[in-house]
Amino acid sequence: MKKTKVLIIYFLIILFSVMIVSSCARQQEKPAPKSENEPKQMPPVVEEMEAEIISIMTEVDTVPYYKKQIEMKLAKEKEKKDLAIKLGMGSGAQDKGGQGQGQGEEKEQQQKEGSQIDTLIKFEPKPITINDILLSEILKIEAIEKKDGKAQQIPNDIVFVWHGINTKVTGLHKKWNMLESEIIKSRAPQESIKGFEETLNNLTISASQYNYLDTLFYSNKLTSYIPNLISNFKKSVPSPIYFMKYHLRQMILDFRINNYDNATKNLNKLAIYKDALVSQLIDKKLTELANKLNTSVKDLEHALKLKDLNIIKIKASVLMGNIEKIKDELSK
Repeated sequence: MKKTKVLIIYFLIILFSVMIVSSCARQQEKPAPKSENEPKQMPPVVEEMEAEIISIMTEVDTVPYYKKQIEMKLAKEKEKKDLAIKLGMGSGAQDKGGQGQGQGEEKEQQQKEGSQIDTLIKFEPKPITINDILLSEILKIEAIEKKDGKAQQIPNDIVFVWHGINTKVTGLHKKWNMLESEIIKSRAPQESIKGFEETLNNLTISASQYNYLDTLFYSNKLTSYIPNLISNFKKSVPSPIYFMKYHLRQMILDFRINNYDNATKNLNKLAIYKDALVSQLIDKKLTELANKLNTSVKDLEHALKLKDLNIIKIKASVLMGNIEKIKDELSK
């Protein structure tokens, strides 16, 4: 009897041990729950906002070109009207008792002369050159939707160009409204949130007042807040890339208003972020990209010393091309 009890006890002990081991094994198979402190993925609307800001700057950058072309277009229209009046096409003087056939012949003759005037005095838009734009050489490299760079149809008033710009600024407000609560939840720096909002309001005011340079400055300033706003999100693009692109654009804007000291300061800040990015590239064995980045920054430094805006634009576009290549490589 005692022997039977001992066997039963041993059996229960073995069974209990097996159950414990099985339970532990099942627990180990379960994936570990995600930590609440793990950063969330960056919201897609961030990239949409950045693309919209680039698009706004691109359109604003063409305002001087369109103003010049509109003036030329209106001058041609006036020239046509003046010539038509000289030829007697604008008088419309006819005897009320004139026959319908005579009136028809005169109308046909006027149409013929009008067609000849249109051929003689014809407005053709000039192509956009590097002298007509300020940031477009680098903005077209950044743009997600690539354009062919050809001028669109020339409107009769610059108001139509600014209407398109202001429509995009309104869209930017809507995108920020979608993102703001996520940014606050991520505990982004309050000064960056406030700075972005104030700059967006200033951009809206300057665009509504058709202020070309202020609109460019405020648009670019918006991009300077992006890296801090998304600092607590999981992202593939390193922060130095955002800062480098901002300082590169700002350097050109400062040079445009003859603020050489600020242009130099922005180039120096760009070089600091460049060094941080080069370290990451070397760690990832991307030495060729690092060398190209170093070289293009040095070339831009030489261009700034020459104080030639067009050379600065060209060297800046080369640098932006290298930055975009690095961005694509690190985003893989």
